[in-house]
Amino acid sequence: MQSTGLPPRYAFRQPVALNVRQKGNSLICSKCGEEHLLEEMELTFRRPDDAAKLSPEERSRLLQENNDLCVIEGKRFFIRGLLPLSVESREHPYCIGLWVEVPQSSFERIYDLWDSDEQLNEPPFEARLANEIPTSNGSLGLEAELRLTGPTTRPDVFLKSSTHPLYAEQARGIDEHRASEYTALFA
Repeated sequence: MQSTGLPPRYAFRQPVALNVRQKGNSLICSKCGEEHLLEEMELTFRRPDDAAKLSPEERSRLLQENNDLCVIEGKRFFIRGLLPLSVESREHPYCIGLWVEVPQSSFERIYDLWDSDEQLNEPPFEARLANEIPTSNGSLGLEAELRLTGPTTRPDVFLKSSTHPLYAEQARGIDEHRASEYTALFA
């Protein structure tokens, strides 16, 4: 792995693979062995698309990553976040777990604040979606803001105003059927 120019304190490790087995309206999780209802599950991307496209050999050579941070060749910087979509029949939003690309200076600032309560005072960071959502063609590269939410939660991702249908879904909310379409992508 080439030097990233980042402080040596980055503790990158391989993400844990999560395999699931469907059982009726629920899934059996290979990580915890528990049964989870499909309606309680949300779409999540394991890596940024450009990292996922790499072969295992290329990943070991070019990536530094953990479950929340990813650096490709010391030149591209990614943060995992949640894109909240309000659902008309739910108290809590449906959140798509995805990755955004940020400039190196933003990545370093986010890393410095990662475990700090002070991150709540930080203004949003400019970002771009780093995953193509299959039911939302053209979502890869959409402009967004990444907002830090606290040291024990993943940041929120809010799309910038655009004509893209995903922006409309985030601005207006979705129905239960649309939430199930997102969940069906991995179930």
